[in-house]
Amino acid sequence: MSRAGHRTDAIVVRVVEFGDTSQIVHLATPARGLVAALAKGAHAPKGAFQGGLTFGVLGEADLLARPRAELELLRSFRVTDGLRGLHDHVDRFVAGSYILGLLRDLERPALPAPALFAAAVTSLKVIATSPPPSAPLWVAVFEARALAAAGHRPHLGTCVTCSGELGRDTVFAPAVGGTAHRRCVSVGPSRALTASDQRALARFYTARLPELVGEPPTIDDVRVVRAIHDLFLPFVLDREPRGLRAIPGR
Repeated sequence: MSRAGHRTDAIVVRVVEFGDTSQIVHLATPARGLVAALAKGAHAPKGAFQGGLTFGVLGEADLLARPRAELELLRSFRVTDGLRGLHDHVDRFVAGSYILGLLRDLERPALPAPALFAAAVTSLKVIATSPPPSAPLWVAVFEARALAAAGHRPHLGTCVTCSGELGRDTVFAPAVGGTAHRRCVSVGPSRALTASDQRALARFYTARLPELVGEPPTIDDVRVVRAIHDLFLPFVLDREPRGLRAIPGR
């Protein structure tokens, strides 16, 4: 990379105070994945960061790679959306914080993730501007989009084990990666799925966002998807996602 550095859209997913005036910032980006950078003098009143960077804002980062250094240099950060709505209601804040944490878990350094980044931007903006009771819906929508973008989309529609058509004995089993006949699952936890449950789950993974806005899933549909993701996400991450138990309506 040249000394001119480069600019990129970014989401601030973590901020750690460093020294008296600086910060270490983790940025989710579409083309370079997760970037760790040093914002020198971030708290200086006349500096490029106007008193410091804030967790959970969208903007444009000006970054410079430093040879043999673990941290890049963040030269400036222009906020394009402060997502103020996330900070004026506890349900929005908890939902937004959970999404930012899951984004940080799923992005990888130097690995492009444009679809994952776009899913986070869309979900955060919707949560910040929508009625707080809708937060659980958009958390579940982000989870579905994020799992698919990160290569962990579950198999749905047929039995993942035998490829047979699904019937009354259908379950979702993380260990096999999706829907299956109960008799085809021999290890790990599972959850029974009715035909209605299967349709609700499939919709979260296939419907376009305007369709979900125009005809929102029911509360029961959201609960079904929440229960499936509660099983599946810890299997994908090898641990329970940070903030999972605090999600509104759970």
